[in-house]
Amino acid sequence: MAKTKLLRVTQMNAIYLDKEIERSFQQIIQDAIKHLPPGLISPVSAEIDLLIRLGIAKYSLLENGSTFGQRLFNIKYDNLTNVKKTLYILFGSLGYFQGKCELWKPSHAIARLIFKIGVVIKVLDFLNTSLFLRYGVKPLLVERLLGLNQVFATETPARNFESKYLARELLWNGFIEILVYMIPLINYHRLKRQIKEYNPFSRKKASTVTVIKNPQITLNTKCGHCGQSPILPHHMGCAHIYCYVCLKVSSLSTKIKIVIKGPISFQGNQTADPKYQCSICEHSNANILCDPVNA
Repeated sequence: MAKTKLLRVTQMNAIYLDKEIERSFQQIIQDAIKHLPPGLISPVSAEIDLLIRLGIAKYSLLENGSTFGQRLFNIKYDNLTNVKKTLYILFGSLGYFQGKCELWKPSHAIARLIFKIGVVIKVLDFLNTSLFLRYGVKPLLVERLLGLNQVFATETPARNFESKYLARELLWNGFIEILVYMIPLINYHRLKRQIKEYNPFSRKKASTVTVIKNPQITLNTKCGHCGQSPILPHHMGCAHIYCYVCLKVSSLSTKIKIVIKGPISFQGNQTADPKYQCSICEHSNANILCDPVNA
């Protein structure tokens, strides 16, 4: 029976999970030492990262012949010997030794040699990634150098995709794209007002007659629509203040000139809905009111 071929995405996901596991341990260490005096841990931060990497390798690669990411995807190395395990770990620690040599004597011949080796490794890593995308095997440079082969730990049947599944996915993706384009076009403030207006069970507030000619504005005042500091503050007869663009502006070019801080909508609320009510107190006027606020 022929072995099931590993998909490229499965191998890349295993590598991604390995990196995320290492970052998770690093974040745990950082959270544990964040209250210590500054500068106490930074001189040994590289050693801490190396110990985390070695600890992960000890309980994954050395004991089980596969990384944690590979085990989650039921993958292992089929030809991993003790010598290859040691070389694998040493190859992953080259970055630590390069950094230490650069800090030790940046102009030393050994430091320059290690720097050149690092450049060569990066070039080879790029070439290896290109080969992996072409042939679908050995995503890591160390695997190609050591001749490591990834296989399923237990035989897994090939993933078959039926046309019905693909058609359903295409349908849902198309539907989601339609929603992404259509939802921003819905004037939900007007829709909310109309639902409350025609709902017989909705408790309607008495219409506001008193008009406040000059509401107070402070440094903490926020626009009643976008929640940002008001740009060209205006009011509609109540105590709440709005950006002029949130109430009136209906052309995109005008908005660009004013430099908007809040969410962009192609029409101001009063332009889109002549009966627009204050979003906070539901104040409305028989005649559309949009007056500037005098500081």
